Amino acid sequence: MKISRFDISSRILHWSHALVFFWLLVTGIALFLTPKSLLGDPFIKMVHLYASLPFVIVPLIIYLRGGISTRNDIRELMGWTRDDINWFMGLLKKNKTDVKGKFNGGQKANFLLVLLLISGFVFTGFVVWMKSMFTRGFVELNFIIHDSLAILSILLLSGHIILALHYIESMKSIIYGESDAVWAEEHYPDWFLKEKRNPVNR
Repeated sequence: MKISRFDISSRILHWSHALVFFWLLVTGIALFLTPKSLLGDPFIKMVHLYASLPFVIVPLIIYLRGGISTRNDIRELMGWTRDDINWFMGLLKKNKTDVKGKFNGGQKANFLLVLLLISGFVFTGFVVWMKSMFTRGFVELNFIIHDSLAILSILLLSGHIILALHYIESMKSIIYGESDAVWAEEHYPDWFLKEKRNPVNR
């Protein structure tokens, strides 16, 4: 038996953002490895800069125009409770703690870190776009910060991929929109009981 977990707009949001991020990552690494890392190849630089636009705009459009389920998911991911703290405490003590909602504390922490990284990329990226407005020293410092954020994002992405491959049912749900009911009941019991009452899952 399958249970609906992510609607189409949530999946489009996840994979479109992932695709643009990989594009930015590849072009960013290419720029970083060029002899003149502050300038780089003009074509690659142009592609990198313009790819940053959908990186910011597409999630906003999907949030505003996508399904209500997507907006509810984002609100839940941004809302921290004592249960999330208890989840982390249980993780440290190697004791299983039931998840009260659709997402556990680790998923919420990942979302928060992604938001912080995006905010950092938006600010430092703006400086790159408008570098003629700033001093050379500030622009050079900005590039160091921008590159550091990229390194942090690679580390976060690596952990995300490793966990997704380990918890394969979780990855299937963001691909197909559905997850195995037994798995959902085991990992997200309260959310599972709530969703069972949803006509979509009957």
